[in-house]
Amino acid sequence: MKFANKPLSVFGTASLAVFAALATQPAMAVGTEAGTSIANVATVDFEVGGIAQPPIESSPTGNSTPGVNNGTPTTFVVDYRVDLTLLETDSQPTQVNPGQANVVATFELSNTGNFVQDFALTAANLTTGTDVHGNADTIDANNLRIFADTDGSGTFTPADQTFVDSLAADSSVLVFVVADVPIGATNGDFANVSATATVAVAGSGGATLVTETAGGDTAGVDVVFGDAGNDGAETATDGYQVASAAFTVSKTQALISDPSNGTTDPLSIPGAVVEYTVTIVNTGSVDADNVGLTDVIAAELAFLAGQYNGGAADIEYTVGGATAFCTADAGDTDADNCGLTGATLEADLGLTLGTTAADDTLVVRFQATIN
Repeated sequence: MKFANKPLSVFGTASLAVFAALATQPAMAVGTEAGTSIANVATVDFEVGGIAQPPIESSPTGNSTPGVNNGTPTTFVVDYRVDLTLLETDSQPTQVNPGQANVVATFELSNTGNFVQDFALTAANLTTGTDVHGNADTIDANNLRIFADTDGSGTFTPADQTFVDSLAADSSVLVFVVADVPIGATNGDFANVSATATVAVAGSGGATLVTETAGGDTAGVDVVFGDAGNDGAETATDGYQVASAAFTVSKTQALISDPSNGTTDPLSIPGAVVEYTVTIVNTGSVDADNVGLTDVIAAELAFLAGQYNGGAADIEYTVGGATAFCTADAGDTDADNCGLTGATLEADLGLTLGTTAADDTLVVRFQATIN
């Protein structure tokens, strides 16, 4: 708005100067608070015949009564500008493991409008497109929930509310999407999710959504949607990236001896000794703990004990270049985690099979005779 002062003549002798006094409001990052009444009065000072006359103040309908406080302020009320931002807070997907419960994707919600407001919160699995990091969705997360950081701790707690309660203008709060990862998820899967915040009336527990005022300006406080989508809601996405051990398992056999030929070109005849080699390679992106092996010996075979470590061990296993042994006694009475129950061989080695070249392969060997 521009104001200009120009000399005027009244009966050729009077000069008039116009001064406008505008009321000011404290500046906020989001602007003047909704509902604020802004009033101003223009004052006209003038002289007649070189003699100063009482000033005349303005009024909305026009005032001609001289004197201070005889005018009426021109007022209007600042409308309610609804605005918000919702952003994913991390530079990479949230890493999770198969079967992991209560995994958390974190977002930041900011009230960039000019009045305190609640927010209703919803979460959903993405079914198309990619997440904010550009990763395509391959699986859905289970048991999706969404919470506001009610206690301001910066981390999800079960006591957090499922809506944002009375967030002041120019303030922010963390929002957590919480989910469970399917046990069948595999290394490299992505479960992409979205969080949506919708403006609600302050103090309504997020239940009463704000609606935009229809038509033009009214005398009261109008509601104007100023957010990017102009719908009073914002949606942001994130992805859960599954990091898991992933195994390639191979099993080979080699003849050691037979009753007729000994160890020279043995044949697969009754009484021959066969060595099995099971190779387990972790091709995933995280370590696997408590790695074990179960192998049911075929009915045509009989497990052969005492073939390793100078006859003191039944099973040999190697991981990370280190070789160890155990005995497959019934009931695992020696507590070395290897046992034989009927025809079922169990080697619960309790190992951590990592993802580095030094320890990502486990080799297990045992022998049997052909019945």
